[in-house]
Amino acid sequence: MCANDVARHVPHIGYNPKRHCQPQLLRKMRSNTAIIKRQTVTSSVAEELRRRIVSGRYAGGEQIRQEAVAAELGVSRIPIREALLQLEAEGLVVIHTHKGAIVASLSAEDAVDLFEARLVLESILLKKAVVAANGDDVARIGRCLVEYEQAVRNGSEPETLSRLNWAFHTAMCEPARRPRMMSILLSLYAATDRYLRLQIDRAEAKAKALDDHRAIFEAFKTKRSVAASKLIKRHITGAYDDVMARLKGPASGAPKASNRRAGRRTPS
Repeated sequence: MCANDVARHVPHIGYNPKRHCQPQLLRKMRSNTAIIKRQTVTSSVAEELRRRIVSGRYAGGEQIRQEAVAAELGVSRIPIREALLQLEAEGLVVIHTHKGAIVASLSAEDAVDLFEARLVLESILLKKAVVAANGDDVARIGRCLVEYEQAVRNGSEPETLSRLNWAFHTAMCEPARRPRMMSILLSLYAATDRYLRLQIDRAEAKAKALDDHRAIFEAFKTKRSVAASKLIKRHITGAYDDVMARLKGPASGAPKASNRRAGRRTPS
C-alpha cells in the first residue's frame, strides 16, 4: 500500500507520509546507491588489476601492495580487497595471511589444468551451439571473425588480439544457451589469457589461429557440429603445444584430443 493510500484510509491518526516514509525510503535508496557504487568501483578495480597481471606488468610472484594501488587508483582499500578476492577466485592471485596478495606464477601444471578443462567444456558447448544457432548468431560470429582478421592484418597490440579472439570464441558458444557452462568457460578464458599472451603476438601463431578460426566458422555456418567440435579441439591443443613450448617446462597429463586424422601427435 503506498503512502497516499494509507493517508486516505486512516486520516484520524494524523499520518504524514513525508515525515514517516520519506526518510526511511531515502535511507534505503542511499544504501542501495552506495552498494551499487561500491560494486561498480570494485569491478573497475578488478578489471584494471586483471589487465596488469595478464599483460605482465605485475609479474608472477610479485606482491600487490593494497595501499599503493589504492592511492594510485584514488579509491579506498575496501574495493581493492574485494577485487583481489575476485582475482583469487579466477586463479590470478594467491592471498596469504601475512604476505597479502601475490600474483600467481605461470606454470606447466596450471596450463595443463586450464587447457584440459577448456578442451572438454568448449567442445561440448560448440557442438550444441552449431545445432541451436540461428541466422543472427551466425552473422554475429562472422562479424567477430572479420574484426579479428582486421586486427591481425593491422598488426594490433596483443591486448586487442586477445580481446577479439575471446569475443569470437564466446560468440560461437553462446548459441548453446547454457549460461552456467558459459560462466565457467568465461572464467577459463580469463585465466588462460595470461598463457596465450606468451604466443599470441608471434606471426606464426597469428596465422595459425586465423586459419583455425576460419575453418571452425565454416563448419559452424554449414551446421557440421561434429566437424566443428573436432576442429576446436585441434585448435585448443595446438595453442596448448605452443604455450608449453614457450614455458619450456615438462608437463604431465596434457589435454588429450583425437588428432589422428590431422596427422599430428596428441600431447601426453
